[in-house]
Amino acid sequence: MVTRMPRYDIVDISNNNGYISTATFRTMRSKGVKAIISKVSEGTYYYDTTAKGNLSRAKSVGLKIHGYHFARFTTVSGARAEAYYAVKCARAAGVPKGAVLVCDFESYNRGWSENNATTHAFAKIVKAAGYRYDLYTMGSWINSVSINNSGRAGWIANYPYNPSGMKLYASYNAWQWTSSAHFAGSSSRFDVSMAYSDFYTKGATSTKPKNKHEYFAWNPKWIYPRFTVAAYRTKAEVGHGKGVVKYYKPYTKLHVKQLIKSKTTKHAVFELTNGLFITANRAWINNLYFTTTKGAVKRVKSVHGTNKYRSKKFDKKYLVASFRAGTLFDVAKVVKVGSVTRLQLADGKYISGNKLINNFVK
Repeated sequence: MVTRMPRYDIVDISNNNGYISTATFRTMRSKGVKAIISKVSEGTYYYDTTAKGNLSRAKSVGLKIHGYHFARFTTVSGARAEAYYAVKCARAAGVPKGAVLVCDFESYNRGWSENNATTHAFAKIVKAAGYRYDLYTMGSWINSVSINNSGRAGWIANYPYNPSGMKLYASYNAWQWTSSAHFAGSSSRFDVSMAYSDFYTKGATSTKPKNKHEYFAWNPKWIYPRFTVAAYRTKAEVGHGKGVVKYYKPYTKLHVKQLIKSKTTKHAVFELTNGLFITANRAWINNLYFTTTKGAVKRVKSVHGTNKYRSKKFDKKYLVASFRAGTLFDVAKVVKVGSVTRLQLADGKYISGNKLINNFVK
């Protein structure tokens, strides 16, 4: 049986690769490369001056472009400072809003708690600037930091001696499988990755949804915003920009009192239990819990850590085991418990049906 080498989907570059010609980028594309990720910054002191020109030439031949920041932070304040600097450098390098700005996390491993605090602080600023976020790290660190991103995890480096036929880290966005690829027109060695999702290969995407005018027809009880969403005093004010009381950040858990449908249009709004009103547009809002629709979810991944119970009643006395972020679970069925759901596994045990705890894989 003939086995194939992993695909050449993504090439990441830096000042180590120097000037890369348009011809070399064209060669990369002919080999199947779809996206280029350039280093733009390091710490709070280094801007990669090769980034702007290389990204411009990559873009000119039809490659998607993104940026990465080499992290040096060890504290939350340090992470914030580096994030602001990374955003500044990404903009200077021509990385467009909606593209990915990666945190290259491989310098300091200070343990699960501190790593998560710092990387989450970094991610928050990157997302607020209009970039999508992902985290790059080595395979040996995947249990030391939360690297989940909207249902999938980050970008993982692991270089097997013979990667032929391998698909390591297939539940992640991408696997960097070599650091020694060659392309015609350059004497440099390049890092190459295989993509398992379109997170990088689809290029820049809007940080706000296109209004598809598709609204909830039922009350899910619990919801969360996909994007920053405005809350209003009255249902009549929703969507008009006036009467905004507050804004809810993405992934904020919200409790719904009722769904209110328009009698004359397809529009609908949610009244929250706190008395405020928000849109019920499905492009902006997602139901927090998986539904019991048969076959709707077959596999999930732990986002921040997951507990497994032997009963649908989640009480400490029924706790069986705890799992770290990134753990995959195969789902037998979704079970409704009051206004929430549980995911029953093949062994008959249960984990939460909350999408912010266990997110959809397939």
